[in-house]
Amino acid sequence: MKVGGQAIMEGVLMRSPNFWGIAVRNPNGEVELESDSFTSVTKKSRLFRLPIVRGFLSLGETLFLGMKALTRSTNIALGEEEDLSKKEVALTMLVGLGLAFLLFLVAPVLGTKGIGALLGQAIENPVLFNVVEGVIRIGVFVGYILVISAFSRDIKRFFAYHGAEHKAIKVYESGDELVPENSHRFDTSHVRCGTSFVLYVLVLSILVFALLGTHGWLFMVLSRVLVIPLVAGLGFEFIMWSARHQDSAVVRALTKPGLMMQSLTTREPSDDMVEVAMASLAKVLSLEARAESTGHAEKSVV
Repeated sequence: MKVGGQAIMEGVLMRSPNFWGIAVRNPNGEVELESDSFTSVTKKSRLFRLPIVRGFLSLGETLFLGMKALTRSTNIALGEEEDLSKKEVALTMLVGLGLAFLLFLVAPVLGTKGIGALLGQAIENPVLFNVVEGVIRIGVFVGYILVISAFSRDIKRFFAYHGAEHKAIKVYESGDELVPENSHRFDTSHVRCGTSFVLYVLVLSILVFALLGTHGWLFMVLSRVLVIPLVAGLGFEFIMWSARHQDSAVVRALTKPGLMMQSLTTREPSDDMVEVAMASLAKVLSLEARAESTGHAEKSVV
């Protein structure tokens, strides 16, 4: 059974084909568990299961569920009783998307045009323009990760829980018992990690955006927004395909940069962090087992 997850505040979200669950360590040191059923939108229509389409939809689901879990985990970790309202969650997501729009779309386009201005000649070749733009975009991403991890203790713990999530899944995929001691022989990388996905999207965007030309900066920014679903879908298909073909030396070479990039977004976790990740994973696995025994489990479609 394919499982995935992501770090949240003082905990880990795990997701299986039919359920999601979070485990969070509260201020008293206890692990709190919450879970619910989950039906992917890709199961609702054959159209939504088409390659590339399913990738973009899955990404949207992951962002929505991740924000929901992050909000809930923050309240548990801080010992607060009330969750943020739906409007507050929506506003947070809107601000985050706006920041991403400025950093990863507007800034690289304007930066590339600025380099052309400094050189005294505009960069007209679409391929060269997008190579420069892509390098700037990757640089912005790496710089952003380095800055936030350098000045925030909470981010460092968040990255450690990210490592715990990967280790817990690796223990499960190896068939070993879900106990922290069994995680010691694994590193903190994983071939299906979101960090790798971001890198693949950034690289693929260089190829796709090169087809859009080098017209006015406003057209360039808006045209990139329109093709983001395509790029995200391609990135999703690549990461899922590469995860199924890790026995190939060529595929392992292609995924190596993504695994290396994960050193920026993961940290070696403590055993108590791995314990939290495994508690979340064990919860969704038990729910899947119960659903299968009662005939209510659905097969994953991706």
